[in-house]
Amino acid sequence: MDMKSILKLIAAIAIAGALAACKKDNGSEGPTDLSGGCEAVDLGLSVKWASYNVGAKTPEGYGSYFAWGETAEKSNYDWSEAGQYKWGTYDDTAAPKYGMTKYTANVAGGDGLKTLLPEDDAATVVWGTKWRTPTYDEFLELLDPAKCEWTWDAKKKGYTVKGLKTGNSIFMPVPGYRCWSDLFEAGEYGSYWTSSLSSPSEAHYLCFGEIGYEWNAGGRYVGGPVRAVTEY
Repeated sequence: MDMKSILKLIAAIAIAGALAACKKDNGSEGPTDLSGGCEAVDLGLSVKWASYNVGAKTPEGYGSYFAWGETAEKSNYDWSEAGQYKWGTYDDTAAPKYGMTKYTANVAGGDGLKTLLPEDDAATVVWGTKWRTPTYDEFLELLDPAKCEWTWDAKKKGYTVKGLKTGNSIFMPVPGYRCWSDLFEAGEYGSYWTSSLSSPSEAHYLCFGEIGYEWNAGGRYVGGPVRAVTEY
């Protein structure tokens, strides 16, 4: 190969490298982040936790309320026509069980889906592919006293959760939940959705207040807050 050909090859390699760098820099190969600057906090766990709720602007903000498997807020949260749940009607005579049309892993002949897909995950749709709703197991990790310390803040009404490994912390407010057209228990309890199915018509959520926390399973139509997580 003569010198002229070598120089052309070097130039071509340089241009290709520059184009690849530009493609990476503009985010086309990486996850999108539409959160508006929410921090991904490293608590020393398997995932990083968002510094505030989806739809909020500050750690103390309640943020938006989503039915499980839906990606937008609405004025009425119900099985009925008035607040129609996207994936079912709770008709116990319908098939699959309770009229659920998606996420029916817990019924015979169901679709096998137990965890929210990205297109049905409010955190992913609203904030971009960098984020998603945490699983049941990821919330368990956040509650592990060997990994995190939860401290109630009576003034701000919520918990400061400190990662014992890193010393970093997040604040978890108590936004309550929405049912029908009403807001319940705001300022008293936080009822945070996981991405994990519980039964044909219910999904797991974590409920906590000043006296402590408990796991529960709630009707998928209920509007609950979402605290996102990320691997990035």
